[in-house]
Amino acid sequence: MDEKLDEILHTLKTVESRLDNIEGHLKIVNKDCSKMNEHIEFVEKTYNAARMPLNYIKNKIEYIMHGSASTELPKLEYKEPPKDSST
Repeated sequence: MDEKLDEILHTLKTVESRLDNIEGHLKIVNKDCSKMNEHIEFVEKTYNAARMPLNYIKNKIEYIMHGSASTELPKLEYKEPPKDSST
């Protein structure tokens, strides 16, 4: 009976150790995702600030080359995913 209990305790410690390892990796992933969200927001703000002047230039070139201007450049709308409350 003691051998079985020792085996169960060893297995439980192994599982707990692996879970701690997974939690450590998850914290790193969350930090990196946060950095990526900041970068996406920066790119979005930069593009949206430059979109109208770029659209003006694009339309002038298209008008000169083809005699008419086409559609406007698309707007970027990034929506940050919901925060996971478990971390």
